[in-house]
Amino acid sequence: MPPESSYLAEIGRAVQEALVQAMVRGARMLHLSKGTFLVFAVVVALLALGLIARALLPRLRRRPAALERGALESSPAPAVVALDAAGWRAELDRRLAEGRIPEALEALWWWLARSLAGPEAEPDWTSRDLMARSRRDDLRALVHRLDLLTYGPLSPGVEDLRGLLGRLEETLA
Repeated sequence: MPPESSYLAEIGRAVQEALVQAMVRGARMLHLSKGTFLVFAVVVALLALGLIARALLPRLRRRPAALERGALESSPAPAVVALDAAGWRAELDRRLAEGRIPEALEALWWWLARSLAGPEAEPDWTSRDLMARSRRDDLRALVHRLDLLTYGPLSPGVEDLRGLLGRLEETLA
């Protein structure tokens, strides 16, 4: 739950107020009784909760499947500060060879970060931070693609990562 004074909380309150006002106006236009209006409001709320649950359940189911495949059971990632760009490139190749996609995505990001920012790259950086500090606007679309592969709804394959890696290497050369 966001803090009461946050921007997100303000947007939530505004949306909630607009929805309630629209429902009240609609009830008045249809000459609905108070009881019928309350039933309608509950049905709409349940429908909204159902849609939210439908959207979230596939994502929640995907995580245990990754654990069953052993994607997270492998050896721990090397210390971020210990590897340079060449080290992350070797780690990326190793993870891709093992088919460990989530870990390979991490290694790909770190290879790119070390290639662009060297040892200044920090673990708390986002891709936006990396782009701002590197001033490489020619990489913006490729970094956006990396974010989509990392955080998007579809699981990428090894060839997707190899293709992106190749395009990044060409652009960096």
